[in-house]
Amino acid sequence: MLVSGRLADVFGARLVPVFLVLFGVVALLPGLAQSVLMLVVFLAAIGIATGFLDIAINAHAARLEALHGIRLMDGLHAAFSGGVLVGGVGSGLLRRAGAHPSWILAVVGLLAALTALPNLGPYPPLAPPQRRARLARPLLVVGLVLALAFLVENGLEAWSALFLERTLHSSPAVSGLGPGLFAGAMVTGRVLAQKVEWPSIAGRMLFAGLSAAAGLAIAATAQHAAIALAGFVVAGGGLALSAPTLFGVAGRVGGEGGRGAALSTVAILGYLGFVAGPALIGAVSGASSLRGGFLFLCAVAVILAACAPILRRVVREIGG
Repeated sequence: MLVSGRLADVFGARLVPVFLVLFGVVALLPGLAQSVLMLVVFLAAIGIATGFLDIAINAHAARLEALHGIRLMDGLHAAFSGGVLVGGVGSGLLRRAGAHPSWILAVVGLLAALTALPNLGPYPPLAPPQRRARLARPLLVVGLVLALAFLVENGLEAWSALFLERTLHSSPAVSGLGPGLFAGAMVTGRVLAQKVEWPSIAGRMLFAGLSAAAGLAIAATAQHAAIALAGFVVAGGGLALSAPTLFGVAGRVGGEGGRGAALSTVAILGYLGFVAGPALIGAVSGASSLRGGFLFLCAVAVILAACAPILRRVVREIGG
């Protein structure tokens, strides 16, 4: 991500088709692994390709938003959440039908590479890369807020099925609905956000944090699976706003010529929370219970909502 951000400021959207092809090639590698070590190496390659592609696409979207005065981030991230949902459900159904994992990965890799064709241009004009050290503090703030949002998001996504099965004694068929409905709520929330004009960035993040806290409180105290699932939907619908909002702010902080670097900085900080989320809730749950782990995520979501005034000051500082 760090490298991709700097490259995006130099080459702009020209990197998007290149990284789509790169991702398509490495996506089929895990199906070829002959040992655990090979699998680890191939997964690391996919992680690198994903980091390249993630920043290149978001930087391109931020540049288009600035050039044309339009909003793209919510719809862009809705497509991402839709891909997570379709990929998880679709691969499971294909495996049940007898498809080998290597076949599935090969098809996905080919489709990803083919999407490079409609992204070959034309490209918006580029400004020279800039060094804007005075914006280091705003980027740090936005990145840390994103880390909180990702901590809640990935913690809930990773542990919702286990919570339903272990705490509420649901069947595997029901417990699988936890991450599925959560992802579906993320898609729905982002599609709706793309169509609705929000009063402010701070308002969006206040809504995201409070909705996530309310949904997690409902789930953590639920005695029936249906109530917990409803809580996951509420939380997902709120958290849907966090990533596109904060990536959009990062693009504005970076400004013309520095969006890629700004987005990569924020993304790196944010993904620290994404990685830490499942481990933290696991540690809290081990010391208490899964209900305690979800209440911990609820508390983090409240902190996320409390960051809204801080983001308001950041937006004022960058002249937004």
